[in-house]
Amino acid sequence: MSHLIALIFVSVSAYIGSAFMSLLLGIIFAYYFDLHESFFTKKVGSKFIQLGIILLAFSIPIYDAYDLTKTFIPYISIFVLFILLFGFLVGKFFNLKRNQIILISSGTAICGATAIAAIAPIVKASPKSLVTSISLVFILNAFALVIFPFIGTYFGLSQEFFGAWVALSIHDTASVLGAALSFGEESVDVATTIKLTRTLWLIPLMIVLSIFYDKKTTFKMPIFVLIFIAVLFLNTYLDISNMTALLIDQTSNIFLFTGLFCIGTSIDKQSMLSLNKGIVLHALILWVIAILLSFILVSYVI
Repeated sequence: MSHLIALIFVSVSAYIGSAFMSLLLGIIFAYYFDLHESFFTKKVGSKFIQLGIILLAFSIPIYDAYDLTKTFIPYISIFVLFILLFGFLVGKFFNLKRNQIILISSGTAICGATAIAAIAPIVKASPKSLVTSISLVFILNAFALVIFPFIGTYFGLSQEFFGAWVALSIHDTASVLGAALSFGEESVDVATTIKLTRTLWLIPLMIVLSIFYDKKTTFKMPIFVLIFIAVLFLNTYLDISNMTALLIDQTSNIFLFTGLFCIGTSIDKQSMLSLNKGIVLHALILWVIAILLSFILVSYVI
């Protein structure tokens, strides 16, 4: 029965077309059905998001993506390095374990749960540290989906500014796109390009950490990022009709909203109640700094 109701909820979230409502429906569904860890929505959320991102590449001209990436690379690097360093200092202030500090700092600086999951085995993080870090990221991202579009509207931010700001300040790619979708189509293109460029920082971080921890590690760039880049180049040589472009865009949105619903089902009562005060403060303070720093950096560019 729960599987059938989940499919109904997914259909409703895709029909409504709201990033926040999709996430909220997922949280409500998980709350009332007390889902097992093996429930199918908890396994496929990121896959739907990745498919949606890949389809987004059909709407982004390669030359625009190149110019945007070239402009923002120095600022993305400043942001990532500062957050990693500041995160380490704040974590030490709260006397947190080193691997816990690295997980939260990496997730905030680069790409949320993806970075946390990739780095956890390198720093020998315990399952509890991994779950705690990812749970915090999910909670903060859920809050970001609600508050960021309101902030953007209140301050009258442009589509480009908002897209760049959320791409730097919000942890996960899914939530970046969710916030951008709530603000406007143009901000989605900007947010996608900058966020995936920020994700590339995962490679040097994994290399440095593996050397530090003296552990052999296989470095894997997320496949969807490589496919996204390939589609960007392919799109240059394709002559896509307006009808086809509209269909691709609508399909991309369906995948994104479905993915956000599935991610919402991963936020449960137990994980929220088990959060340590010091870890929560570490993540919260670091995120506030990330929000302010990213706003300042984007202001220099746009």
